[in-house]
Amino acid sequence: MELIVGLWLLAPLLFLYAPLGRLIGLNKSKRPLPPGPTLLSGPFPEKDIAKTFQKWNKKYGPIVSAKVGAQQFIILGSRRAAQDLLERRASIYSSRPASKFLDKYLHKGLSSAFMPYGAQWRLHRRLGSSLLSERASIAYRQLQDFESKRLLHEFLSTNDFSDAFLSYTSDIMFTLVYGKGRGKDDSDHKMLYQINEMATFVLQKASFGTILLDLFPMLDWLPHRFLTWRKKAEDLHYKTKEVYTECGNIALGGDCWNWSHEVSQRSEAKELPWEDVCYALGELYVAGIHTTKMVLEILIMVCVLHTEVKQKAQAELDSIVGEDRLPSPDDLEKLPYIRAIVSELLRWRPISPIGVPHAVTQDDEYMGYRIPAGATVVANQFGMNMDEATFDNPTAFNPDRYLDNPSLPVSAFGFGRRICPGHRLARGSLLIVTSRLLWAYDITSAQGDASLSDESSPSSVKAVFQPRSPKHEQVIKKEWEDSDKDEKQILSRIRDRI
Repeated sequence: MELIVGLWLLAPLLFLYAPLGRLIGLNKSKRPLPPGPTLLSGPFPEKDIAKTFQKWNKKYGPIVSAKVGAQQFIILGSRRAAQDLLERRASIYSSRPASKFLDKYLHKGLSSAFMPYGAQWRLHRRLGSSLLSERASIAYRQLQDFESKRLLHEFLSTNDFSDAFLSYTSDIMFTLVYGKGRGKDDSDHKMLYQINEMATFVLQKASFGTILLDLFPMLDWLPHRFLTWRKKAEDLHYKTKEVYTECGNIALGGDCWNWSHEVSQRSEAKELPWEDVCYALGELYVAGIHTTKMVLEILIMVCVLHTEVKQKAQAELDSIVGEDRLPSPDDLEKLPYIRAIVSELLRWRPISPIGVPHAVTQDDEYMGYRIPAGATVVANQFGMNMDEATFDNPTAFNPDRYLDNPSLPVSAFGFGRRICPGHRLARGSLLIVTSRLLWAYDITSAQGDASLSDESSPSSVKAVFQPRSPKHEQVIKKEWEDSDKDEKQILSRIRDRI
């Protein structure tokens, strides 16, 4: 109701603002903007935005323009267009759109994922990349090995896969960033809860449908009683910054290796205020927990809906691994179907269907069209993943496509210089958990397949985890009992390998 009232109050100004924006945005280039819809005839679609963009790309071509409020959008519907612009011309396509909601209220310029391209972002990027290099990600397999054994053991007594996956991903990231795993003390759990609260808020509020404030900046003139979430976002920022700093200080004073210890010795960290470093580490924690969890939830839905996929994976595992031991990270190169399942999970139901928008920093031309400086450039990952020219029958979940053609693309981690720095760590978790879960358990529906379809939400799935045999159950128990549960020792071994 508050948003409707606010828009009604500003309706006369908004009516004039869009035409004025077009006049101000006139470019000296005589080339036209890419074709696109006229949005003045109806509201901008907020639901299924990726599918809407896909329809536009099918109608107008691989590059589409759309003016929304004060902002010019350029929507890329093909992987080639994304590579041509976001990768081959990365020097001018690696920035982020200015965001009043994020910059003024939620992050206040401290989140590297949304920072404009420049010296500060490069400093943050070097900091994160050093922790998430290929060499380091291989070393982190030791922690993923331990936590995935714990995860398997938990499924002997629970079917709540969503909660179990959250514990798995958060334990890995909390241990890496702060050197503390599950069950240490109440203060850790309290801080972990607060950080998770922040992560949930970001996932809900930083979506495309909530950037109305950026599309119509004049809305920020409204009193706070009309858009109360602005104050809530700002309060949450200060709370989050305080928690991140407290966690970082405790980790720095701890007696085991962790990312907080590691970065405090890096030259990049010494160029930033310690609170900013703590915020950057907290952001890495947040980024590492929810996305991997959501992909694993889709895996469970696939196991319930597509038993042929599960059975084919288990046949591969039985052939390569057998029933006397768990799959190990060293087995993964010999398990092409498991790797294909992970690639198909990332393609079929992308966690971020339109990715994080880029911004072009200078006027450009592409395919005979002009792209004005300051435009928001959206790589529609969903549209690319559903491109029939690249993927045969793209709506079907079919890992075999990646067996038949291993060079098929996976766009889930973004493009160019803004690619997710944690993509290796994420893939490592997805691979080890997928291989071990399918080796260990027969995963079936607890509600009957009739109520589910490929269009269902993973949150609507209820599953039953049954060990595949008494032998499999025995191995699950023994592997957990025999595992090294001293996280300090695991972290020390990681330190020695990175």
